[in-house]
Amino acid sequence: MGIVEETQVSQNITFVPATVIKGSKVLTVKDEELGMIKEVMIDSEKGRIAYIVLACECFLGMKCKFFAVPWGALQASRGDYILKVDKGAFEAAEGLEGDVWTLNRNDLAKVYEQYKLPPYWVI
Repeated sequence: MGIVEETQVSQNITFVPATVIKGSKVLTVKDEELGMIKEVMIDSEKGRIAYIVLACECFLGMKCKFFAVPWGALQASRGDYILKVDKGAFEAAEGLEGDVWTLNRNDLAKVYEQYKLPPYWVI
């Protein structure tokens, strides 16, 4: 039998199940609703959340548009998430295709660049 060392976990770390993240509202800094988190995409090699799939314009029978958003671009706030963009930011933007939400590293790097964030796999 080995001895297990006790480690102290920082009080600032919060663990949230992906099932709680999915379905959360995404709002602007002006408290306007952008959409909801449809999926949480995890990089299984790096063990990190790579991005979320944001579902926009799913109102009144309109077809939903889906967008990849880096996890680091979101800020938790009262059970929802804040994204620092204008309400109309996704209206003319090109989204993800159909039900295929996986991205390769090159495409994901472009998404991170749009949000002025370094890709998580290089830091």
